[in-house]
Amino acid sequence: MIDIENKGIRIRLNKQFYDINVVRESLKDFKRVCSGKVANKKAIEVMLKPKEQSLKGVLGHEFCNYVLGLMKNKTLI
Repeated sequence: MIDIENKGIRIRLNKQFYDINVVRESLKDFKRVCSGKVANKKAIEVMLKPKEQSLKGVLGHEFCNYVLGLMKNKTLI
């Protein structure tokens, strides 16, 4: 689930499908366009703060796609 809030973009990811280590790695890769935090509760929760407001509408989806792509690449190696 992706929620756009005043503070930033909140993303909740299912632990059964997403690897928290890959999520953390993706957050490091996105450091040029946003800052963020990862919480590991019932679901993996990511809070992104875009450096440019123009990215607010697409950043959450792009981040999730990037995480999935990185996870897929790691299974191929």
